[in-house]
Amino acid sequence: LVTPFAEDDSLDRASLEREIDWVIAEGAAGVACVAIASEGYKLTEDERDAVIESTVRHVAGRVPVVASADGPGEAPAVSRAQRAARLGADALMVLPPSFVKPGPDALVSYYARVAEAAGIPIMLQDAPQLTGVPMSPALWARMADAIPQLRYVKAEGMPQGATISETRRLCGDRLGLFCGWGGLSLLDALERGAVGNMPAPNFTRFFADVQRLWEAGDREGAEQHFASGVPFVMWTMQSIDHSVTAAKAELHRRGVIASPGLRQAASPLDDIAMRQLTRFLDRRLSAPE
Repeated sequence: LVTPFAEDDSLDRASLEREIDWVIAEGAAGVACVAIASEGYKLTEDERDAVIESTVRHVAGRVPVVASADGPGEAPAVSRAQRAARLGADALMVLPPSFVKPGPDALVSYYARVAEAAGIPIMLQDAPQLTGVPMSPALWARMADAIPQLRYVKAEGMPQGATISETRRLCGDRLGLFCGWGGLSLLDALERGAVGNMPAPNFTRFFADVQRLWEAGDREGAEQHFASGVPFVMWTMQSIDHSVTAAKAELHRRGVIASPGLRQAASPLDDIAMRQLTRFLDRRLSAPE
């Protein structure tokens, strides 16, 4: 989920609720909040809790709620994890600390403390291109042995395919694997045993339909549908701010959120990029459902 903000930069809970209803209607099997693409790193601690509380309350058990809960060290991550669990999140998505780059033993300790404190399933988020913290399937297998609550890995690093295959080889079905980085590797990931992906909200129906076709055994149909939408997905993945700007602009044009504004600091798209985005959205919103 993107985090909608009002014109005065406050949280827009009414828009958040409309967004939740919209993505579920579009085929989402779950929702994730206060994550990187939710601008979670721009929220105060009180705002993080408010978004999680609003999301859990409005979802009302229709689908699982995943909340990001991590930090630059164990203590802040544990605090966020405990609060998210108390607020009713079904699972936590946890990045590694990245200010000081931890080694394998420190990473095992970090994830173990967060998992024990929360008492709910944990999804390890591997995004080395953003955090600068490399991890490996061998380390995840070690963590899976030591941390019962570690149930999922969201693989964002490249190449995702080989990473997913090696994790499956070492861990079997102990870890459910999600394709990250905007879903660009979804077909490869599904072929290697991934269970899904976590795309930007405006691409919910697109990726849900790709996976539905794949799971029905229509691989050619899944590939053709994927090819029809991947140019726009690739365009949005130039940067986090490209992705969030595109998602908010589309949801705003669809009448889902009241304002497309990003919270500062954000890198604005230049005039050419905004014209490109407008062309993508004009085509998407004029296409038959």
